[in-house]
Amino acid sequence: MSELLNDKLNLEILENICSGTGVDVNISALSQLFKRHRNTIKEQVKALFKFKIINKPIYPFLWLYEEYPLLVVSRADLPRNDAIDKFLREDEHIFGAFYVRDEEYNTLLIEYHNNIYTYGEWKKEIVLKEKIPPRDIRYPAHSLFFSNQNIIKYQPYSPISIMEEKYNNGEQIEINGFKMNDLCFQILKKFVIGEGIQTNENMLANKLHVHRKTIERRISILLKEKIISKPVCRFPEFFVPPNLILVYCLMEIKKNNEKILKAFKLDPNIPLALEANIGRYNILLFKVFFNVEEHFKWEEKYDSRFPDSIGAMKKLLLSPEMTYSIDQQKVSLAILNKKKDSLRGRELIESLKGIG
Repeated sequence: MSELLNDKLNLEILENICSGTGVDVNISALSQLFKRHRNTIKEQVKALFKFKIINKPIYPFLWLYEEYPLLVVSRADLPRNDAIDKFLREDEHIFGAFYVRDEEYNTLLIEYHNNIYTYGEWKKEIVLKEKIPPRDIRYPAHSLFFSNQNIIKYQPYSPISIMEEKYNNGEQIEINGFKMNDLCFQILKKFVIGEGIQTNENMLANKLHVHRKTIERRISILLKEKIISKPVCRFPEFFVPPNLILVYCLMEIKKNNEKILKAFKLDPNIPLALEANIGRYNILLFKVFFNVEEHFKWEEKYDSRFPDSIGAMKKLLLSPEMTYSIDQQKVSLAILNKKKDSLRGRELIESLKGIG
């Protein structure tokens, strides 16, 4: 499968569709599905984007987890200034950042790396290039390592179900000042699971100077080989709908492991879960809730459902105000950029050999 990423055209296609170029909503399909006028659908879709309820559609780059199988969660002590903001925004390994108050640390970073060695080299480099302060004027980062091969659940769209439950119970769902209505909510549900979205193969073909059928065939192969998944719309903070809180949680499961993991897989409050091996903690969860009270009720529910099964927990509650805005596709696009540069380098070497 990785050979597909040694092909110039494949990389150009991926660079476009993973950044959202040539990917758009399908107003006609939505109009037929909901039996509503195109203009009505168009206005609802416009509101979803205008109020930043979801991002424009993209093809997720699944190969990210093969390229960078190491997930690192770091607690860091970093100053808040323009230089650090630029570093967080541009670094090709940092996927997410949160401002926190956790012991001596003020920043929580979510990073993707190839292995522990390359992670160590990256840390040396960012200090040498003065992207972050030297160790003598800050607390050294405290990092935890997880394998992306140990993902138990990966379902970024799952919190839509907790929103739907509230909406169906008659509660008003207001996001970024926009009051959701029934049609808008139904469209949102389709977008996050990858329905009502289309690819403009003609536009991509014209841009890349190839035939439309070539674009169709290449995308079909990339999907089949799980380099990408079907196009979707993501929440602006990946798996956290606007106005909701994210809970980063290390958990110890003492018994009933299989039953609890099965419950986690079905739980819409949990978009991401991984096996862990951090002291007594054996599970890493990212959980989503409307408020802190609902999170406490969630814990009580699991304690009641699985008595004496859940032990220690270490958690951080991350509100939208604590979230640093980072382009979700940054890490994926950096990987594709590197591969393009590597390919150009090989082509140059081959051409020089030919001249020799």
